[in-house]
Amino acid sequence: MKWYKDSPDEGDYVVVSITDVDKNSAYADLEEYEGQRGLIHISEVARSWIQDVTKELSEGEKTVAQVIEIGDGSINLSLKRVNEKQKKDAMARWNKEKKASTFLEQLADELDMSTDEIYEEVGFKLQEEFGTSFTGFEISVGEEERLLEMFDEKTVEAIQEVARENINLKQEKFEGEIRLEFEQGDGVRRIREAFEDLGDAVEAKYVSAPKYAITAWGRNPELAKKRMDEAVDSIREKAEELEGTFEFSKV
Repeated sequence: MKWYKDSPDEGDYVVVSITDVDKNSAYADLEEYEGQRGLIHISEVARSWIQDVTKELSEGEKTVAQVIEIGDGSINLSLKRVNEKQKKDAMARWNKEKKASTFLEQLADELDMSTDEIYEEVGFKLQEEFGTSFTGFEISVGEEERLLEMFDEKTVEAIQEVARENINLKQEKFEGEIRLEFEQGDGVRRIREAFEDLGDAVEAKYVSAPKYAITAWGRNPELAKKRMDEAVDSIREKAEELEGTFEFSKV
């Protein structure tokens, strides 16, 4: 896994693997920064007083530390300054980015680029913009306009394709009901045309004339609602063009 920065900043929360442990300190490799290593002094291991670091930490243990000082070639870390939420958030970010590394390898094949090139041209930009490149893949289908500000259309389409193949984009859902009527003799055709372009992760089902159930999914409630709003606007515009009556209500 590669990260867009070569080294962390003071105050950052980083995932570390404990390496060498002695009575007074421990060294740890920074998982997100290749070749970077930090020192954890005994005074920064726990909030309570301890006598021996070897009784608190084990080699190979993976945890989260805060960067408290960066000197000439040295990084000092603290475990005691990290609360449970900060630890959970940092581990979640790291786990997501591990998954995203496989997405980026797949994307490199799609775009005929090397791994180094895909990180430089796509991965690092997504990390810097969204916190993780995983998030960039995650929102690529529902919020493609944000990616189109960063990449060309071919790259965005490739990101979306990889996302669809690897991420379940249907988690949170937003439900509604539509009343759609046409008095013209070809009403069935007009209804079909009104519903033909709902967008990604949106479905409409017939209930009973003139009612239709519509559902939008997203990785979060905000994205599900955004997709619903866009679909409803599209159907409303089509209904007006085709001289029909349209009503929408939330369920």
